[in-house]
Parts: sequence; structure tokens; C-alpha cells
Amino acid sequence: ASEANTLSGFVMPESVFATPEGVTYISEIGEFGKLGDGKITRIAADGTRTILADGLNDPKGLDLFNGQLYVADMDRVVRIDAASGTQTVIAAASAFPQKPVFLNDIEIDGLGNVYVSDSGDDHGNGAGIFKIAPDGKLTQVLKAKAGIKRPNGLLMDGPDRLLVADFGTGKLFSVQIGSKKTSVTLLNQGFGGADGLVRDANGLLYVSDWAGGNVWQLTEPKATPQRIIQGYQSAADISLSADGKSLVIPDMKAGTLHTVPIH
Repeated sequence: ASEANTLSGFVMPESVFATPEGVTYISEIGEFGKLGDGKITRIAADGTRTILADGLNDPKGLDLFNGQLYVADMDRVVRIDAASGTQTVIAAASAFPQKPVFLNDIEIDGLGNVYVSDSGDDHGNGAGIFKIAPDGKLTQVLKAKAGIKRPNGLLMDGPDRLLVADFGTGKLFSVQIGSKKTSVTLLNQGFGGADGLVRDANGLLYVSDWAGGNVWQLTEPKATPQRIIQGYQSAADISLSADGKSLVIPDMKAGTLHTVPIH
């Protein structure tokens, strides 16, 4: 494999999203808990960096849908126009059925439903998964202590089905969201501070371990995990590269962004 490409100078980079056109968006938390110092940085295909949006608090998970970037910003969800940078709060803290504690990852299905995980506190209090419908209606689809201690990474795995990385236990779950109830199934474990989830064009699944600085590869969710990347201070919310042949990994504590070939 060719050498990893490293970019530096980020302030607590947490989540990254690369588009097929070669544009990369990265959330920079800034100082944890400090309001207004978070931002989204846009890296053009030629490497030019611009600030797409600033004045955020602790922005983490990112996803792009129809030219709009959706960001989990501590206790609210913000939509940012990827062209203009215009910000719209689509779910304020007051819209949630409980006070958000630690909104973490965002995943959007093909219909435009936005799923956001709340990792809760260290004991899983206040944790959950929420769904924001295209009409803005917000519902809680997974409650605290419903089998997943600290939901973090989310990945669509079929209609109304999410893979969920548990930051609190290092386990990987499948969550089937039904009209009446949500069912939780344990698929795998041993991922430390499980954070990001991504799947490549070949169907291989990747799980990042924030606490251990590792990335694991699985041929399918129940397969034996193979550790393919290690040695980071904190491998946060990963993405596939524009061409799908590399993983893009933010090392939050180091303030760096790494592109690592996987094929």
C-alpha cells in the first residue's frame, strides 16, 4: 500500500465526509465545551482549505444529503448549505424529548430521514438515537439503557435498520426501527471506544476505535474483526475517500487528517 497522506493544523477534528467529487468536509470541535469556536472546514480537490461554517459549538458527526451538510452540534442539529455556508438549526435542544447530552453521529437514509446518536454521559444517562423526518418531526427511536450504553457511530444497513457502534462498551449492534418498537441485536464486540462506521464498495465494514487509535475491517458485521490500522492517538469518525479506495481518518487529539489506502 502507498503511504498515508497526512494533513495537519486542525483543532480537535472529529468527523470527516468526502464527496465523490473530491471535496472533503471536516468538523473541528475547537475546545471541548467552549461555545462558538467550532467550525466546518472545506477542503477542495486541489487541497485548498476554506471555512464553510463557523460559530458552531462542538460539531461532531457529519453527513451530506442533496447539497446540504447535516451536523450534530453538541445539543442541536444544524443544516449547512454546502455551497453558501448558510446555517439552519433543524432541531434545537428544545425539540428533543429529553435534554441532549452529547449528540455525536449523523446518518441520513435515502428518503432524507436524519438519524442522530446521543452518547449520553459516561454512564449512558441521557443516551439515545433520534430521527428527524424530512418534515422536521423529531422522534426518539432508541431510548437510554435499551441495550446500547453509549450509541455513537451510525450506518444505514437497509430500510429502517442501523448499525450502531457503542462507544461505552466497544460493541457493534444492529437496530431495527419498527413502527411500534425498536429491536436491538448484538453483532460483534471488542472495538474499544467504538466510534466511526463506514462500508466500502465491496461491502467491507470498517470500525474506528477512538480510545485505542485503531481501525478494524470486517467482511460482514458478525465476522472476526481484522485490525488494519493502528497507532493513532484517537481515530474518530471515519469516511471513505472520494475514490473509495482509502479511509479518511481524523486523529482528534493530534489535530490531523489521514488518508490511508485500504485496497
